[in-house]
Amino acid sequence: MKLYGIFLVSLLVIVTAFSGCLTGNKNTPADMLEPRENSDGGIKISVTYLPEISDGTAFAIGVTAHMDYNDGFENSSYLRDSTGKIYRPVSYEGSRGHHAAGTLRFPKIETKGFELVIQDVGDVKERVFKW
Repeated sequence: MKLYGIFLVSLLVIVTAFSGCLTGNKNTPADMLEPRENSDGGIKISVTYLPEISDGTAFAIGVTAHMDYNDGFENSSYLRDSTGKIYRPVSYEGSRGHHAAGTLRFPKIETKGFELVIQDVGDVKERVFKW
């Protein structure tokens, strides 16, 4: 299961990196493609924005933890756009547990800046990942 999670996150990062090159996507600034990380509370969460998903706003999520935590990203996350509007997840597809890896999807948003907020993972009330 651990290897599957590592493989899935690696695959998502590779697909993200090459999709811009292959499609000539010059509309997405390089900084938007950089993973955001938070290691508070002994649980590392890595989040990568997936601009190639056109029917929604989506993120590759990777977790490294050596303790129990609530991994229901669809129940503990929300997206906040630059106007302050909140969006709830549509789905989370992937593995769960100590080495979770998957894709967290939201409705499509059109603003330039946004924040992914993941709540109550470990002893951390809020983790904010900004783009």
